Amino acid sequence: MEQTDKEKIASLERSLFYESQYKSAIISEAICHYEANLSKDFIENEIFYKSEQGTIVSTTKLLGMSAPCKFSDFIKNWINKAIDPDYASKYEIFSNTKDFLLKSYSEGKRDHIIEYWYTNEKGKEFFLNQRFLLTKNEDGDICALAVLNNTTHAKKIEAQQHRNELERHAYFDPITGGYNYIKFKKELISANVRGSIISIDIHAFKLINTTFGTGIGDKVIKAIWDRIEEVFDFPKGDFAAHINADNFIAFCPTEDQNEIITKIKSISYSLNLISAELSLPQVKLYYGISMWCPEKTIDLSYSEAVTAKNNAKKLQDADYAFFEKKDMDRLVWEENIIENFENALAQNEFHVWYQPKYNPENREIIGAEALVRWIKDGKIFVSPGEFIPLFENNGLIRSFDQYIFRKVCMQQKKWQSEGRKIIPVSVNLSRISLYYKDITSIYSHIAESAEIEKKYVPIEITETAAVKDKRFKEITDAFVSAGFILHMDDFGSGYSSLSALNSIRFSAWKLDKSLIDSIGNYSGERLLHHIILLAKELGIQVTAEGVETAEQNNFLSETGCESIQGYYYSKPVDISNFEKLMI
Repeated sequence: MEQTDKEKIASLERSLFYESQYKSAIISEAICHYEANLSKDFIENEIFYKSEQGTIVSTTKLLGMSAPCKFSDFIKNWINKAIDPDYASKYEIFSNTKDFLLKSYSEGKRDHIIEYWYTNEKGKEFFLNQRFLLTKNEDGDICALAVLNNTTHAKKIEAQQHRNELERHAYFDPITGGYNYIKFKKELISANVRGSIISIDIHAFKLINTTFGTGIGDKVIKAIWDRIEEVFDFPKGDFAAHINADNFIAFCPTEDQNEIITKIKSISYSLNLISAELSLPQVKLYYGISMWCPEKTIDLSYSEAVTAKNNAKKLQDADYAFFEKKDMDRLVWEENIIENFENALAQNEFHVWYQPKYNPENREIIGAEALVRWIKDGKIFVSPGEFIPLFENNGLIRSFDQYIFRKVCMQQKKWQSEGRKIIPVSVNLSRISLYYKDITSIYSHIAESAEIEKKYVPIEITETAAVKDKRFKEITDAFVSAGFILHMDDFGSGYSSLSALNSIRFSAWKLDKSLIDSIGNYSGERLLHHIILLAKELGIQVTAEGVETAEQNNFLSETGCESIQGYYYSKPVDISNFEKLMI
């Protein structure tokens, strides 16, 4: 039997209604009472029907009930109650009902969905979903069937899921699934109890990543986190976080050192399992511990723990250390150095000193290395061995390196303008500065601005930097292409690989002092002999640094070393004394 139009519409109503995610009962009151419904604490799903003539009735009207109202009046009330004017503008299109229906129907747009927030007179918010479906009745009139669904509950669930997702990204680590440092600090502040902060990191983690890949590195991090979770009692007030890379932090609400040591040893004992599970060499952790109280900043306490951990790395028989007062004195001293940096640049307190390089055959100066002395109030303020690592750790080394390079270039130009003999003066470039964006163009610009040929300012790069990063070849090739000469500093300090040496375009190797100190030992001398021989065959110049005795000088000279630098000939000197040596 063919369905009547009413039956079709009723069937359509049911199908539309049951598409709704939340199937509350259809209210039986007429649409003219719709406003009263909106003032309730809960809006139920409502289905209503609107004809082309502009009359709107509830679905119950189709079942024989009365009480219709004009659609235009209904829309007017709706718009007036809209909280956001943007929502109101969306409904103005319905004010001319006939035009809207005819236009939409003729364009084939039979289905319209609009969502909006509504606040009733009691201030309760609802999220409503309204769907219009255009059809024709038995008289051929275009009609609209609309389903109004209260999706507030679904919207709140969606909003909560969104908040949960934001919180996961903001407070939880993607590798471990546990707290990150931000969440750790929030929890510690909330706990408001005294205790111990523990800094933890993985020994030689960069080597693990380089050798086995970052995927294995992530598995190591997760495995260590799992051990931390097992050892630290989170329900009883312990908590921890993965900060970044191989750095972890933990908190225990105790200042008992023995209790902390017990937890540390429990983690360390399980490291053999991690190594076995991942088929890795022995994984080792270092720990630093600092006491914390609510009156103290967490960042300061963590910094203290890191300092203690770094001290532990210097020990031969321990993998942990507690922060002590002398460590605090060191931190204060380091902070003073950092704070003085900008002023030192402005006041030209960093002075370039020169250590000559000699030809051992005729004892002629054939080059020099630019070294730095921080001179304040007429005396050396602090040694380079102390302030340069600080600058590297605090992001100051880039501007420092460029400052020194610029001074060397300008001094070379000054000597050239004075008609003096110009010899190459090599300048150190730190491993950290090497990877800054546009480093090659920056150094090229400095040399070109000083109007000095780049061959007179060779760049010294440590052996460690040369073999630790795949990008190194690309960067060094750029320097060579720009006209710079590269020297490998500290050659033989323990990291070189023949493949790296073969692929990187160094013009000179500077033999590390540890190799020079082996002179007098048969094996050491044989090794030196073959290194120098290999360099000659490759067309690479060799400079021996740290030469202090006649025995060392004579051996190197006889072996064919072309350049010697060290106290045997001259210690580093300031500009005026270097100029005297050059006469």
